[in-house]
Amino acid sequence: MPNTAKVESKSIHHVAYTTRDVEATYEFYTKKLGMPLLRTENHRNGEGYFRHFFFGMGSGEAIAFFYVENVGEEADYKTDISTGMGLPPWANHVAFRLDTIEELEAMTRQMHDAGVDQIMQIDHGWCTSIYTLDPNGIMVEFCVTTDAKQFTDQDAEEALRQLRLPPEEFAEEERKNDDIGVMV
Repeated sequence: MPNTAKVESKSIHHVAYTTRDVEATYEFYTKKLGMPLLRTENHRNGEGYFRHFFFGMGSGEAIAFFYVENVGEEADYKTDISTGMGLPPWANHVAFRLDTIEELEAMTRQMHDAGVDQIMQIDHGWCTSIYTLDPNGIMVEFCVTTDAKQFTDQDAEEALRQLRLPPEEFAEEERKNDDIGVMV
């Protein structure tokens, strides 16, 4: 009799994006964000090649990038996954978890000290986050859950109801542009 137990993912092994600038990507993730370069693989593919490299996020998880050359890519391919598809920059992003507001403040200082000046901070009510763009145009977020109960207060039935809620029933948000985020 086959085992019918469901397998659930434990965490992210890695998430991968593309880059046109290996050195700028290395500089940003290792030198500015403090993520060590864990591994690089170089592969020939016919007349072309690709490079796949990984930065450690902690807990055995990684963010990875591909640099591609003549492996089937279009000449004008975009690495800015949101704006390159006509979306706002926040629509597709990667969020790294931090455990405390003190760590978030320390990351903000670290990024400023490393020359990352465009950092926006937003208090979402259940979490506080800082945001910036990496050299590839990918939005990077560092997030601290400040109210775990508020984050997980919906049961599965309510979450599904909200997922299927028609837009005309959305609650109206009264936000001014200056309430959306603060540059830090």
